[in-house]
Amino acid sequence: MTTNQSICDRLRAIRTSRGYSLGDVERASNRAIRAVVLGSYERGDRSLSIKKALSIAQFYGVPLSYLLEEPKNCAFSTFAAVIDLREIKKLVKNLDQKGLLSFEIRAITTFISGVVKQRNDYNGEVLSIRAIDISTLAMTLGKNPQALLQLLGELDLVLNNR
Repeated sequence: MTTNQSICDRLRAIRTSRGYSLGDVERASNRAIRAVVLGSYERGDRSLSIKKALSIAQFYGVPLSYLLEEPKNCAFSTFAAVIDLREIKKLVKNLDQKGLLSFEIRAITTFISGVVKQRNDYNGEVLSIRAIDISTLAMTLGKNPQALLQLLGELDLVLNNR
């Protein structure tokens, strides 16, 4: 069941998963989304209209349903990163052409492809990866979660690192 608090939590989670402060959102949206107003929505101090929810969803590049519907089997507060699927495709193509596609890159892309198929997330452009996903993939690669996130960042695959 969707509650006002769950919508507030999702608004904050998507902003923070992208590494944005409230001020960053205001600047990036050319002041269409004011920091003080977004903060009020995130705290639940202000009612969110459908028109404003659409504007925020468009800014973040997510479906409106992502903000307003309760996710299935998901705790938004456990998002670890937002992965840029477009960059993964470019990276794999580039490395494959050069014959440099490593086991690590293959494992990462295979895992992420499986998660994308399971969730059908964000129309194939980005994937909100959860802490449990990072832990599972890190174990598969023999790394700790922080090392995996660092690797994903170094490969320029994490949106909130940019």
